[in-house]
Amino acid sequence: MTVPLIGIVADRKSASYGAWVDIPTDAISHTYVSAIQEAGGAPLLFPSIDAHVDDPGRLLDLVDGLFLPGGRDLDAALYASEAHPSNDTPLRVRDELEIALTQLARERGMPVLGACRGLQVINVALGGTLEQHLGDRVDLTPHRVEVGTHTSHPVAIEPGTLLSDITHELEFDISSHHHQGVDRLGEGLRVSASAPDGVIEAIEAIDGGFCLGVQWHPEERLDPEGIALIRAFIAAARTRARAKFAVRS
Repeated sequence: MTVPLIGIVADRKSASYGAWVDIPTDAISHTYVSAIQEAGGAPLLFPSIDAHVDDPGRLLDLVDGLFLPGGRDLDAALYASEAHPSNDTPLRVRDELEIALTQLARERGMPVLGACRGLQVINVALGGTLEQHLGDRVDLTPHRVEVGTHTSHPVAIEPGTLLSDITHELEFDISSHHHQGVDRLGEGLRVSASAPDGVIEAIEAIDGGFCLGVQWHPEERLDPEGIALIRAFIAAARTRARAKFAVRS
């Protein structure tokens, strides 16, 4: 069985190990890595550096799918907005790299799956904008009570969407941790799930390709819908890997 390689861009975090304290580290939470591995894929981490931004094609040549994980808020300037006071300090090079990879992956027809921030990257990469602080408009509690703690709330899935085909459910509970969301939808995208308060919880491509973003964390709540979502993404990447191998043969 072909094990597809899945590209993930690493964030830059402060980490402590042994005698070393608060060392800048290019890393990603292991929950993403283990979830992709459990679903049948093999993650390949890319550091956020300018050389990759300048030539994202070299990275996509190495992998069969692109996974966009959660993390800090995108730089609001990337969608022509002023930053909200509640926003995280952005890592602009990561933002630019993930946007470049997403745009090129869409051009190539490569499967793309985004979780939380990853949904927002997809939307911005395709020309959309973000609502920077949901708490200014709705009760933020269902989406994020406090930083570092996941909440749970139901989402309603739109019938006839890729997401409904994957989950075979029209409503289920998810693991949530975000304060931003979709404002103007990006080009070629449609809404495939919403929260009870109307906040957009999933978006997907309208052209039939596997490009799907969910505003929740499927890696934190794998059974049953979370792992189904990641397995469907890995299956699409495996199909691409086999087609690539057949061409080379």
